[in-house]
Amino acid sequence: MKYFLGITDIEQAKLRYRKLAKQLHPDGGGTAIDFQKMQTEYKEFLLSLQKKCNTISNVHQTSPENELLSELGKLAKVLIKKEVPQDYLLKKIEETESSLMKNLYGDVVNLLNNFK
Repeated sequence: MKYFLGITDIEQAKLRYRKLAKQLHPDGGGTAIDFQKMQTEYKEFLLSLQKKCNTISNVHQTSPENELLSELGKLAKVLIKKEVPQDYLLKKIEETESSLMKNLYGDVVNLLNNFK
């Protein structure tokens, strides 16, 4: 990529496109070939940016860290409202296959038992 080198986001790309379009358009003194090359590169850049964003969002959606954070967030809301007894957490320990989650739930049960 020569026209959009160093561009990292959509806003920068739009600004660069507008500037280049004015310079490279045949009505502005450029050539049709250069203008078409820039447009093709712009489309390719947008597609690569979209793929990168989709890849990142898919990674974030399915990563163990985000699943854990999501579960912790849900658990915290319920615990704050005091709607989840230790029995519920003990059942979650039995249901989950993740040793990380089992340890986490066990620690929360211990914490709640200390508040009695």
